[in-house]
Amino acid sequence: MPVVIFVLFRLIVEVVRVVRGNRERKPQPVCVGCVFAHVQYAANGRIAISCTFGGGVRMMNLDVVYCTDFRDRTRLVQIAPAGFASGL
Repeated sequence: MPVVIFVLFRLIVEVVRVVRGNRERKPQPVCVGCVFAHVQYAANGRIAISCTFGGGVRMMNLDVVYCTDFRDRTRLVQIAPAGFASGL
């Protein structure tokens, strides 16, 4: 009898594992690739995002899909030359 219970329990565990494994992963939020984002990754797979656009720090409580202030983190910033113009 204990063997039957063990086999039944093992079968239920395997079914749950297969069902959970077939879920689609959520896409990463847009903020992950933004210059203004401070992203913290937890060990359990959760992400905490803070937006620093405009000088303040705002916690993002939702997954951002589109942002008007997005600036790509991997893009090189071109620095304009600064200084005085040559004399006329």
